[in-house]
Amino acid sequence: MKTRRGLVKPPRAIAVYLFYRSGEPLVALAAGRDLPIEAETLEGLLSVVGNFVETSVRGSRGYATTAMRYDEFGIVAVRGEFVIGAALNDGSAHDTLKADLLRIVRDFEERHWRNLASWEAATKLSDQASEDFSKLLRTTDRR
Repeated sequence: MKTRRGLVKPPRAIAVYLFYRSGEPLVALAAGRDLPIEAETLEGLLSVVGNFVETSVRGSRGYATTAMRYDEFGIVAVRGEFVIGAALNDGSAHDTLKADLLRIVRDFEERHWRNLASWEAATKLSDQASEDFSKLLRTTDRR
């Protein structure tokens, strides 16, 4: 999409999600009032489309990343050791968004690995996760 100056508009995260490694949702945040895709629907999509957990490209230190299109949305996802982060965007380019999401997931796991042994323990980190992942919405929402 072109801007007034003729430059390509960078992708903007319109929603971010965090799932426990087994698929249970932990956090779902939207740039607007409503989530464009419910967390449960997105979790099912990520597990069905290419079985992303096993077939994704391995990134640094064992983190798997993937990107796909779903309707009008671009989806990037990062699977860490304990959690899966996903971001929906309204643009076609996704490399910057994927790099930002990888950094946030990696940093979150490094800081909280002791408290990520189970989904129940991970739910106690939802406020911290919301704060960390909301930065992705703010940093990519450049108007």
